[in-house]
Amino acid sequence: PLILPVIGSAIAMMPSAKVSFAKFQKKYGDICSFKVFGRMTVLISDPLLIRSTGTDNRYSGRPPLFLFNDRNMRISGREDSLGISGTSGDVWRHQRRFALHVMKNLGFGKQSLEPVMRSEFDELHDYFASQGNQKITVGFTFNRSIINVLWGMMIGKRFSHDDNCLKQLVDKINKMLQAFNPFSLAQNLPIIKKLFPNLEVYKRLNGHMMDLLDFLEDQLTTYCKQLDYTGDPNSYVGSYLKELKECKEEGKETLLSMHHLKAGLVDLFLAGSETTASTLQWAIYQLVANPEVQKKMQKELDDIVGPPGMDNHPALSHIESLPYTTAVVYEINRLADLFPFGITHELMDDATLGEYHLPKGTDIIYNLSHAMKSPQYWKCPEKFYPEHFLTSEGKAFKPKAFLPFGYGKRNCLGESLARLELFFFLTNLVHQFSWIIAEDPVIWEDAAVQYRPPDFKVYVSQRM
Repeated sequence: PLILPVIGSAIAMMPSAKVSFAKFQKKYGDICSFKVFGRMTVLISDPLLIRSTGTDNRYSGRPPLFLFNDRNMRISGREDSLGISGTSGDVWRHQRRFALHVMKNLGFGKQSLEPVMRSEFDELHDYFASQGNQKITVGFTFNRSIINVLWGMMIGKRFSHDDNCLKQLVDKINKMLQAFNPFSLAQNLPIIKKLFPNLEVYKRLNGHMMDLLDFLEDQLTTYCKQLDYTGDPNSYVGSYLKELKECKEEGKETLLSMHHLKAGLVDLFLAGSETTASTLQWAIYQLVANPEVQKKMQKELDDIVGPPGMDNHPALSHIESLPYTTAVVYEINRLADLFPFGITHELMDDATLGEYHLPKGTDIIYNLSHAMKSPQYWKCPEKFYPEHFLTSEGKAFKPKAFLPFGYGKRNCLGESLARLELFFFLTNLVHQFSWIIAEDPVIWEDAAVQYRPPDFKVYVSQRM
């Protein structure tokens, strides 16, 4: 692509990096290089190359995210990278390893989390059952349930769905994600911020970030006052604080810190809540647009779980017995394409990719969107087609090109939780209710890091 002074190929990525990267792949192939704001960048589009490089430590770095500098300065008084998403090397490995260890102990990705999700679904069920076949907007209906599951793991409590604190948290996370555009001029050139600090984009982005941080710090302060260090913590925050206390008392060195905890909470909520809720919204959209798929899914659920009502409810233990439903869930993930290129990686050392030499410090972008819609790997790449994930014997499987959570050492930290949440909530929603489109949806492409589902209205009726 055309490379201009200072900004590189940024102009070629406007207004949508997703559309531009599709054009780059078509014109230049599965390995394509260009410069963005002075940084050499390589776009990798083939799923097999994404898999092979994703497990290579050299590809596990994270470039500077200067827009997080204000957050980091606010937390620690310095602009050093903090948390999980924006760090590299030993700091990142230690934070991620500890987070995975704690969340695994808390039931992360296990059936032991099911009672928590059941409580959230019961409240969601009551809301939809009360609508009486009215025309409703799906919108952010699912966000509160998904955030509550994550909130329970993070801090060991939940909000009622009408709690104002929960509404604020949903709003802050959504606004933060929609304001972030990793390829805009203003969000990549520090000189623009220095010259024009009052630009609206900075006011919105930093305002939403600080609002979210204020909320989390307030909750953290309250939690710290109530924490009992003598027992086994029932939350991620409790486990983190107990580990810090024990390291201090025993004089052990650790890369954990209150600064990393605060930044990590922001990372976890940005990555782990809106994504699954948006995927559920995409799921309902696809099922009302493809009613034959919805009916086939309901039949399989009725056959295995039993008819709706009579205390028959889909459970995580049913996954292996629901191949068509599992294929539908996979296909929803494939087409939702929420994070079409994930978060940029940085090469930690020189590497060779095919016939190309890549120097240390090169930015790596994984074109996950192309991998999951390439005609080379998918029979009907632009069509909602659950059969992509079914063998000739009718068993569910995941092709190598299926990479909705990225792949390798920096894949989505919340992948296991997101998979279980999506399966659990969607199967219960479809088993208990029928969904019919009420108004044509409005589809758009925007430049944000996460591609939102369309706005649409549905009629929802309880199945008896």
